[in-house]
Amino acid sequence: MAKKRKIPVRKHHGIRDPLKQMEEKEKRLKNVVNNPPEKGNDQKPSYKFSQFKKLSDDAKAGKKFKRIYRGVEDKPGGSIKHKEINKFKNIKQLPGEDDADYLRRVNRMTSESLKEAQYEAKYGVRVIRNAKTGEIAIEKKPLNEIDELLKQKQKKNVRDGRINKKLLTGNRKIFDPEVVKKLMKQALQENEEEKNRDVQEYKRDIVKFGEVVHAPPNITTLPRKAQKEATVPRPGSKNNLLLKQILNGHKINLANKNVSSKNTGISQGKSEPSKLQLKGRRRDLPATTRNMLESEQRRMICLYRDLKKSKACKTV
Repeated sequence: MAKKRKIPVRKHHGIRDPLKQMEEKEKRLKNVVNNPPEKGNDQKPSYKFSQFKKLSDDAKAGKKFKRIYRGVEDKPGGSIKHKEINKFKNIKQLPGEDDADYLRRVNRMTSESLKEAQYEAKYGVRVIRNAKTGEIAIEKKPLNEIDELLKQKQKKNVRDGRINKKLLTGNRKIFDPEVVKKLMKQALQENEEEKNRDVQEYKRDIVKFGEVVHAPPNITTLPRKAQKEATVPRPGSKNNLLLKQILNGHKINLANKNVSSKNTGISQGKSEPSKLQLKGRRRDLPATTRNMLESEQRRMICLYRDLKKSKACKTV
């Protein structure tokens, strides 16, 4: 049994007869194919061109277009009541007013508006000035929902102990911007100097013309895996410790005992090598098997030497 196709084929629901399809196509294109224009150079304009023509006609007629800027359509439209209008946008010079008086009046109005703005920001109110009488009234500003939510969150954080209250209420130090700029410049300069600073080990000596050198330099540092010498100072070697003197004395006593035992005949032959001196698998073997292997090795070496001697005698 054949497997079913995973991606099903699109079913053909139209007319399968090609002759009928051709008839329908000809009916659709009846007014297009082999149909000359009624006028001489008549041609149907495109949709874009007709739209452009409509816009140009509307502009000529004086029709105003409402321009929508990008991102403005999502912003909430504020009411006209709370909209702050710039009162001093166009301060015109009065007829018969001197230039000095006009500039003085402009300066006074700007300074007053700045003071009003500072007062409004400090106390959260709106200053309303009557243009005719000059009376000043104060109106309380409506609370900003976002600011209120932020204040509540801050209070909650202080209450829960997430933020220290002293950081919020305490007087913070205000640095002079010029001092901050100098410190930043100094820090950047220090970083650049550290990057450009070469390692002392890889610096080369610059020998000037005519300079005389009578001896090579004294190198105190040794490369890795070099021979240890007493002349070279090493931080790990502390020979003046009391513990080292005791250990050295203990080793000397052991050496004297071994010498005395050799003389009396207790231990014949060489002393057994330490585990550090042994190599390969013999290090892990027990002492008895190691002695057996060594004795067998010595016996085989003796036999090999005797064989060599006998061969040399025969040749002579």
